[in-house]
Order: sequence, then C-alpha cells, then structure tokens
Amino acid sequence: MLRKLPIVAVLGQGSPLTADRARLAHEIGAVVARLGAHLLTGAGFGVMQAAAEGFVAVADRAGFSIGVVPRDPEGPLESINRDESGRPYPNASVEIAIFTPLPPRAAEWRDMPTRNHVNIFSADAIVALPGNTGTKNELDMAAFYRGEAERSPTERRTILLGPVEEFTHEHRNLFVHAPSLSEAETHLRRILAAHGFGPRPREATPDRAFAAERRR
Repeated sequence: MLRKLPIVAVLGQGSPLTADRARLAHEIGAVVARLGAHLLTGAGFGVMQAAAEGFVAVADRAGFSIGVVPRDPEGPLESINRDESGRPYPNASVEIAIFTPLPPRAAEWRDMPTRNHVNIFSADAIVALPGNTGTKNELDMAAFYRGEAERSPTERRTILLGPVEEFTHEHRNLFVHAPSLSEAETHLRRILAAHGFGPRPREATPDRAFAAERRR
C-alpha cells in the first residue's frame, strides 16, 4: 500500500542547549510525531538531537526520524561530519540516516550544493528554533527557494519558534513567529493542509474496532 507522509524539518543550533531550549526542541519533535509526519533534521546534536528524541518517544507515531548527514568539510567525500567535541553524526535518535558527500553549508550557497540544501528542498514544512550560522543559512535558503520569495510570510512553509529577539530582523520579517508551542502546531497544521496533507486519521485499536463492529 502506497503511503505518503509529510516531512517536517526542525532546524536549530547543534551546540549544547539550555534546559529550556532542549525541552522546547523535544516538545516540537513530539508535535511533529503526533501530526503523523516524518521528522527531518541535520542528524547532529543540540536542537537536532533533542527534537529527534522527542519524536521517537511518541509510541504510536506513523513517521520516521530522518537525518541528513553531511561530510566532514575538511575531509574526503566519504568522511562523516563530527560536532565540536568529536562526536560523529548521526545522533542515536535518527532512525533513517542519509549519508551525503556534501558539506554542512557554504558561504556561496547559491552556487555550491550542501547538506542544508537537502534539508530545505525535502521539507513540506519547516520549524526553526534560534541557531547559529548553519540555522541562519537554512533560513536564508528557505526564503529563497521553491518560490517562497513570491509569497507573503503567512503563506510560507517556515515557522520561527522560540524567543523572537534571538532571530535576525531579516528573518523575523520573512517568516511567521510562533510565540508558543500550541501556535506552532496550529501553523504547522495550516501549512501541511495547504500541501495536501490533512489531519492524521485516528487508528482503530482492537477495542475500538470491536466496538465499531458491534454497532453495525
């Protein structure tokens, strides 16, 4: 049976998180799972790991935790990227790891392919938590590609989640900011519906299936 699920990318810093930021990333990962979508991250640590942990903790989810792994930008094509402490990608909560020969990002990203392109091109919806150079690069891409530049901020597929002052002025003008997790979920549902993905159907448990049969 053919079954196509939406893909929601969660972006954010790969460096160590505060407890509040880790909790927010964990919770948005769980929201993605409950929406019946696949989670897409950059396979690293920080926000990427916390979101993946929250996603896989949802027992009845339909989707998978997907991580797009970049190569070490200083190494050969098959070399795996590592974080600043030397930990290799992907993190332990990535269920499907896609290993690429691409560097994480590039200054000349309009001309040079990178891992971040794969993330942005693949996502039906994007949630960005505050981040560093890599996250800002992905947000620049999200506004530039797939016709997003011609759309208004409310029609774009990207949501900013977290303290608004931690995003650049440019990105605050480009995208909708969700001040709370519930508002982020509302925006996500709207974006996925616009892409043809309705609410996840409620799966019948054996008890519900038996009750439905008795009512016939």
